[in-house]
Amino acid sequence: MHLDFHTGPDIPDVGRDFDPVTFARAFRDAHVDSVTVFAKCHHGHLYYGTDRPERHPGLAPGLDLLAEQVEALHAVGIRAPIYLSLQVDEFAAREHPEWIAHGEDLKLARWSTSAFEAAWNILDMSSPYADYFADQLDEVLRRFAPVDGIFIDMCWNQPSASRWAVDGMRREGLDPADADHRNRYANLVARRYMARYSAMVEKALPADAAQSVWFNSRPKTGLPEERQFIRHVEIEGLPTGGWGYAFLPYVARFVRPMGLPVLSHTGRFHESWGDNAALKPRAALLYETSQMLSHGLTSGVGDVLHPRGVAAPAVYELIGSVYGHIEECEPFLDGGRVVSEVAVVTDPGLGDNPGASNIGAVRALQQLRAQFDVVPPTADLSGTGRSSCPRPRRSTTPWRSACTRTGGPAAPCCWSGRRCSGTAPSPPSPTSRSRGSHPRRPVRCSSPARAFPGSRRTSRSSATAPG
Repeated sequence: MHLDFHTGPDIPDVGRDFDPVTFARAFRDAHVDSVTVFAKCHHGHLYYGTDRPERHPGLAPGLDLLAEQVEALHAVGIRAPIYLSLQVDEFAAREHPEWIAHGEDLKLARWSTSAFEAAWNILDMSSPYADYFADQLDEVLRRFAPVDGIFIDMCWNQPSASRWAVDGMRREGLDPADADHRNRYANLVARRYMARYSAMVEKALPADAAQSVWFNSRPKTGLPEERQFIRHVEIEGLPTGGWGYAFLPYVARFVRPMGLPVLSHTGRFHESWGDNAALKPRAALLYETSQMLSHGLTSGVGDVLHPRGVAAPAVYELIGSVYGHIEECEPFLDGGRVVSEVAVVTDPGLGDNPGASNIGAVRALQQLRAQFDVVPPTADLSGTGRSSCPRPRRSTTPWRSACTRTGGPAAPCCWSGRRCSGTAPSPPSPTSRSRGSHPRRPVRCSSPARAFPGSRRTSRSSATAPG
């Protein structure tokens, strides 16, 4: 479970009705075995015992809410990773408006252009805010070590033209007036704070830890370069919340060849985060969590905790009914492997937005019942039986070199892209469709293909169990 708790400063009686036994029982009875709980929310407020001024003003003076949540969950055998918001911190933005990122037009980086609309301000990680956050993280780690993991949210690359960013770009030999250079510097800043915060978390882990820190809101296509900072992967993707049902089949297949434990998130909401009073139909939640298992991922569901600290019974009746099924599936998954016969080569520059060509390739292969992974052009494909190179209309990726490598025999293509030649696969006959297979006419790719490592991985994640 990912238990949201973004609680505004004007909300009173925070955690007033919290009862440790009742809290933990709700998750235990719902077959949950990991709950991500909040140290710091988007409002910049802290929910544990601290002398820092950011502590939520509505939290009773004697209540250490986070400590009591962690202790209650551990008492019933449930893990409790800890959440902190990074680039969205309204307390810091109010106290230090000079830390807010801004563009070359000197406008503040904000999720609205109106002063009269509620919207998040975006902090500049090249400013002193990076040290401010490090102090908060250090306090959490000292208070709660050994930790079950740390979830740091809102970690995208944020270009800025602040004085700190401009000075930093000049030190790196970059031109602050060049938009491309600002983007490059934003990525450099992100990699540096990831290295810094990851090193801090590693020191606070138990010896047998499978999961360390996760930096959310970053494109999964950057993981080949950023996996040095993590031990596991989390995929946030609420199908009804803007991600769509085509998102997970694409992203999951890009992530799993890396061989890291992967946890995927949907939500219990009818739509998305903030749709707090509505529940998703059970059939939809069952489908989404089962789809995660089919991709070799573990299942996660997002919820929001009431400000007074009470888990809603109807929510956990729904989740428990679905997780009961997931739990029954576990014996059939132990020791299982995802076996892929096809590699779809994609442009990492697309990030988590694959575009029409890649969505089309994924859907076609799903309908053909082919088992496949999605890989970058740099992947080694020599052990893959088939390759696909769907080409977007506009791309800067060197597709010719990616799809015409030397060093191996030509491989059959299951999806004809711009660099492939030959006839398309025969459609499955009614008889072969019922057997879950279909005949293929030989198709040769105009390029040799090479194998990528890690095309198989266990279907159970060691980072967190299906709850």
